[in-house]
Amino acid sequence: MSLLERQLYHLRTADIRQVVVVCGFGIDRVRAALKQTADQEVKLLYNPFYAVSDNLISLWVARSEMNEDFILLNGDNIFHPHSVRTLTKQRAACTVLAARKQTYLPDDMKIRLRDGNVSHIGKALACEEADAESLGMLLFRSSGVRILREALEDIVLDENAINSHFPAVIQHIINRGLPINCCFAEEFPCSDVDTPADLERVRQNAHLYTAAPLGAAQSGEIN
Repeated sequence: MSLLERQLYHLRTADIRQVVVVCGFGIDRVRAALKQTADQEVKLLYNPFYAVSDNLISLWVARSEMNEDFILLNGDNIFHPHSVRTLTKQRAACTVLAARKQTYLPDDMKIRLRDGNVSHIGKALACEEADAESLGMLLFRSSGVRILREALEDIVLDENAINSHFPAVIQHIINRGLPINCCFAEEFPCSDVDTPADLERVRQNAHLYTAAPLGAAQSGEIN
């Protein structure tokens, strides 16, 4: 199974039936893969700026779809289905799924906590100041949906927005004084697949991300 197929499967098992996929590079292959989906309403959006922008702009492209509670996740994430269930139990307006680590790397999306809420999020945060790492999965509920949509309209006016990761808008919300909740999923593995080495690692350990038989993925095959 591809990472996309695996994500859709785990979202479906968590009873999430409506999905919006934002795509740029390789959109024809993604569109072909989505034609194979069943029991899910999947909408494909195109980011025409993908070649010159980072994923904050992809999130901005999807702002018109933000009209009810939703989960936001990166397309290169592989995660255990229980991670989704852990996140959906949260009732705060915005919750970041995170994990604690013994050491943090400069490229980690690091989090600093204050009184249980996120006070800072970003790769620029010093490793020694990090309390957790964001796993690239966030939940927005009720007022949080509206707040995110409005914050996206604000932050996109910044000339640096085109090169920003989407957690920049989360920091923007924090800076406005709005609390961001944090929940942890250390017991369930979640990983980014950024490099060929990452892909090989998750192929060898695909069983760790599966709660039930998943066809080819049960034997460790990920495309």
